[in-house]
Amino acid sequence: MAQPTSKTQFKEWCLRKLGKPVIEINVDEDQIDDRIEEALSYYWDYHFDGVEKTYLKHRVVNSYVQFTALEMGDNPDFAVGEVISEYADNTTAGATATATATIVAIDEANKRVFFKKPIAGVFNQASYVASPTFSAKHGAAANNRRQISAIHQGTYELEYITVPDNIIGAVNVFTPQSNVSMGTGIFNAKYQFVLHNLHDMLSSNLVHFQMSMQHLNMLEELLVGAVPMRYNRHQNKISLDMDWDTLQVGTYIVVEAYSIVDPNTYTDVWKDRFLQNYATAKIKYQWGSNLTKFNGMTLPGNVQFNGEQILSDAREEIQRLEEEMSNSYSLPSVDMIG
Repeated sequence: MAQPTSKTQFKEWCLRKLGKPVIEINVDEDQIDDRIEEALSYYWDYHFDGVEKTYLKHRVVNSYVQFTALEMGDNPDFAVGEVISEYADNTTAGATATATATIVAIDEANKRVFFKKPIAGVFNQASYVASPTFSAKHGAAANNRRQISAIHQGTYELEYITVPDNIIGAVNVFTPQSNVSMGTGIFNAKYQFVLHNLHDMLSSNLVHFQMSMQHLNMLEELLVGAVPMRYNRHQNKISLDMDWDTLQVGTYIVVEAYSIVDPNTYTDVWKDRFLQNYATAKIKYQWGSNLTKFNGMTLPGNVQFNGEQILSDAREEIQRLEEEMSNSYSLPSVDMIG
């Protein structure tokens, strides 16, 4: 039969390798799925074909509150530059604001008011908002505050970047902050170097250029420094310890990361020899573990279960395959010298 190209075919391939249909494999369907997921997790963590380098981009955006209604035109409810305040209800006089923020933009079409980040507190859906302009326009009568229908916490407020579940590692971050080598046109350091040294570069080798670029990189590390980054794959976010106010709205932060190779998208993963053997050994281990309950039980024809032997064989296979992974399929560990 052809190599598997789906999870269903992969399960049948593993079971046939264990002896199905000649031998009854005493493993539940859910147990098989669990062992395959366990094998995939190990494959993604250690196999050099299990992940791929990728670059994530995150656009810097403001926070906003969206209202059920919003009037603009010549007599707007809110104005750019004023401070809005959040309240728990609609009309209580003298109530204390639970959050405040300075408006930086207004989207009339979508009834949204944008701000960089709250001055104090956190805005909440279903709360009510007023401002000096709104209060002057509507007075102290009933319903003198707009109700929030939706909220969005932007980059400045969160101070971290959310990443999808398929990302298992982040190694570097690139921000649009100024440094000695970035720039466009004549303000680019490489452009200036080539412009002033074109004759020497054409008449000799490029060692001087390479050494100069390395020197520039060293100056960046000493004078500008890398942005400190904190990442945990179980939190699905990347925290950057930096001054977020230095970033312009609409610019992008780029993160160098590693994502898993999803077999549902790239079906060739199911054909990987190591994954096939490792998943089969895992299922065999589950089979042996299930049969240990019946050790010593005699069946008709004086046949006895021997789950311990199956379990022991599977354990040896798993150990051998994990050693093979370490020696043949994993990228070498970076040694610390000095």
